[in-house]
Amino acid sequence: MIADSIHQKGYLIADILTSIRGLIALYLGYICWQGRSVLDAFLILIFGAWLSDCLDGYFARKSYRLGHLAEFDGWVDWAIYIITLAYGTILGHYSWTFFAFFLTLNILAFWLSKSIYVNQAFHFLYILLGFRTVWLESIFWRRFFVLWVAGVIFFKRKRLLVQIREFISGWNYLLNRKISKLD
Repeated sequence: MIADSIHQKGYLIADILTSIRGLIALYLGYICWQGRSVLDAFLILIFGAWLSDCLDGYFARKSYRLGHLAEFDGWVDWAIYIITLAYGTILGHYSWTFFAFFLTLNILAFWLSKSIYVNQAFHFLYILLGFRTVWLESIFWRRFFVLWVAGVIFFKRKRLLVQIREFISGWNYLLNRKISKLD
């Protein structure tokens, strides 16, 4: 009964979750400028965005259909990653020069390659930089996110392997394209 409903309407749930994540991104962009005073709220919203990203993918895959907002899913994720890096920069863990360089490198690499895999490779790097910020800021959140990641790795091993392959493919594509243009 429930599986049938998810199969028929799962893409609508995925669209709702993508919309919620978009609103979370807007709010994160608004509050990130307040610095450490909003650390807990910021990380709770990041966790909510991460959870909604996992769930919208689940519902879309179970319905075997992309929702109307599926094309915006990666862009919403990218906005959240940029905001997270900006927040780490505001907290003093990265310089604004590094932030600008990294963002420019991401945009140029994606623009030159026209490959979603290249952008996903950068997404992975944004996640690592975000984890570094959490690691340096809060013992509680460090433990929370380590447990969360361990759970994701345990329960979503196959999906994680796919994402690792996409990460490696993205960098291979970008680097091989650059090397072939130099020849």
